[in-house]
Amino acid sequence: MKKNVIVSLADANYFPLLEELIDSIKKFKDSESVAICVLDTGLTDDQKRKISNKIDEIGRAHVWT
Repeated sequence: MKKNVIVSLADANYFPLLEELIDSIKKFKDSESVAICVLDTGLTDDQKRKISNKIDEIGRAHVWT
């Protein structure tokens, strides 16, 4: 179990920024001890597949309007 976690939320429109964030975190050796979790508010299946091997968890966020 990793001691720290970074959680981010994104939909399909913000995917490029989410991917940039994940890649930026992964550049640092210290990131090996940090879990990356994504709350999905509308990512496409292709987008989720693209990041699935880079993150620890992805889950559907509940959005109230």
